[in-house]
Amino acid sequence: MNKKIMMAEEKKLKILIFCPSEIILSGILKAMEADAGIDIANVEKNTIESFMESIKKLRPQVILFANTEPLPNMREICKAIKEISKLQSKSQLLILGSIPSHEEIVGLINAGARGYFDLTDPAGQLSEAIRVIHKGEIWLPRDKMSSIMDRIISVVGRDLKEKTLDQLTPTEFQVLRLIGQGKSNDEIAETLFISKNTVRSHIKSIYAKLDTHSRLQLALYAINSALF
Repeated sequence: MNKKIMMAEEKKLKILIFCPSEIILSGILKAMEADAGIDIANVEKNTIESFMESIKKLRPQVILFANTEPLPNMREICKAIKEISKLQSKSQLLILGSIPSHEEIVGLINAGARGYFDLTDPAGQLSEAIRVIHKGEIWLPRDKMSSIMDRIISVVGRDLKEKTLDQLTPTEFQVLRLIGQGKSNDEIAETLFISKNTVRSHIKSIYAKLDTHSRLQLALYAINSALF
C-alpha cells in the first residue's frame, strides 16, 4: 500500500507559484484544490530573487507566475527562468494575468513562457492549462487563440520565410513536421523508430540549418510551410 502511495506521489505534477496578491492566490489555490494530480511545492509571495532561488531549489515541472500588475522586466524574468531550467530539469512557465497586447504575448513566448492564462477565464481550465504546457505545448486564452497565433506567425515566422527545406535530410524533415504537430521528443522517437538522443541530434542540426533558436520557431516554420 505504501508503495502505491509513493508511486502516486511521484506521478504528481510539481508546481511552484509566484503570486504577491492574497486574493488572486486564494482563487488559484481554490481552482486546483480538487486536482489530486497536482502537488504545490511552494508559494512565493515576496521578491523575484527569492522566487528564482525556489526554482533552483525545488526544480518544479510547472511554474505559475501571477502577473498581477504590469512588469517592465517581464521578458527578462522569462529569460532568466528559461536559463535556470536549461541547467536543471526543464520547468514550463505559465503566466497568469489580465490579457496584454498580442505583441506582448508574442514577446513573452519568445522569451520562454509556454502560455498565458487570462484571469477572466473559467477557473476549471487552470489545471488543463498546467497539463498542456507540461507536455511542451502552448496555452493561450481560448477566445483569443486564433488572432494571437496569427500574430505570432506573422512576427516570428517572417524571419523564417526565406529559409528552404532543401537543406534538411529526409529524417530531419519528418522531425520538423512532427514538431509542427506539437509532438514531444519521446513521441517523435517512437514515431520514427529512433532514439531520443538521435531526435535531439536532428533538432540541433535543424536549428543550425534553419538558423533558429527555439522549438516554437521550428513549429511556426512547419505551420508556415504547410507540412501537415
